[in-house]
Amino acid sequence: MSQQGMVIRGGSIVTSQGIRQADIWISQGKIIRIAKDTLYKTWETETASFSEVDATGMYLLPGLITLSDQSLYKIREMQPYIEAIRSLIRMGCTSLVDVFYPDRWMSTSQMNYQQTQHYNSLIDYSWHVGMKASELRDQEAYKWSRRGYSGIHITIRSPEEISSLNWETISALHTSYKTIFHLHIPQEASVKKDRRDQILQQWISMTRYWKIRTVLPDPTLLFDTKQYDPFYHVFWLNKDWTDQALRHMYRHWYEMWPVAASLHDVRCDYRKRWCTPEELLCLFIRLTSTNVAKVLGLYPRKGCLTLGADADIVFLKKENWLTKQDLSTILNFSEIFFPTSVMSNGKWIYRNGEFFSTIGMGRRIRDVKPYTYVI
Repeated sequence: MSQQGMVIRGGSIVTSQGIRQADIWISQGKIIRIAKDTLYKTWETETASFSEVDATGMYLLPGLITLSDQSLYKIREMQPYIEAIRSLIRMGCTSLVDVFYPDRWMSTSQMNYQQTQHYNSLIDYSWHVGMKASELRDQEAYKWSRRGYSGIHITIRSPEEISSLNWETISALHTSYKTIFHLHIPQEASVKKDRRDQILQQWISMTRYWKIRTVLPDPTLLFDTKQYDPFYHVFWLNKDWTDQALRHMYRHWYEMWPVAASLHDVRCDYRKRWCTPEELLCLFIRLTSTNVAKVLGLYPRKGCLTLGADADIVFLKKENWLTKQDLSTILNFSEIFFPTSVMSNGKWIYRNGEFFSTIGMGRRIRDVKPYTYVI
């Protein structure tokens, strides 16, 4: 899109707390005004340069954000890579966070080369880095933080590895660079349940003592708030927990709760309608967009439709939301959530079943702050 602005009229804006009728004004890829105009084209003299989009009968949602569980940067062939990104766009994803796992043999130039595939991204992206606990040395951790990697994914296989970490250095790193740590416990037979529980308990204890914000992969303690700190401990939900989480958020609508999930992991048993379809849509946005943006440090640039935010907007026909699905089974949102159109930074990337995104239009997001907002 050129320098011409855009105004989206007639849509229903969906937030994590509710839905309202308003028009959205976009200029240079940013949302500059949200209001319901009562007089047609009376807002400043610049309105003549704004094209109009009729969103009557549409829900307008903030773009979804995915933390990739498969390293997309490893897809070296162009067409499979483009198809993988397009499958995300088709579900309403407008931002991607990928985890880079460096090997010891890689030089700086080789590591840079490994990341070049995302130069072809169709959507905005950000990087995290993954490493084993044994690799989390003083200089290694600082090196990645200085390069702008705000998320460090640490793989832990035993409680002894947690004890061996230099927590004083990790705390200093966390304080200096506002780094957030993601705990990973391998899903292997060698790491049995009691062992996993020990790792989780010890990790929570150490991160609480050192006041380090961390993302936890096992929601076993999710409903026992005495076992963890709601600010420092965030739970990334899997398929087995999202239904319970959505119901809990509905019962405690205005409470903050440290949970987030990717779209493909959201399941919801809606056979007995325990909330209205619009309330469920708000909860869905809270779990997969707003909370994810806060966890990953992208909020309020991403994850919401507000002044100054990127114009990442998902258009969903009201008639398609929970009206044409077989509710006799458990809903898998990643299979039923098919937006009509998707916009990224004020540009159409998917509209009425056709892709408009071009290779390389996605931007790398660098200034992320995962320690800024309560979730």
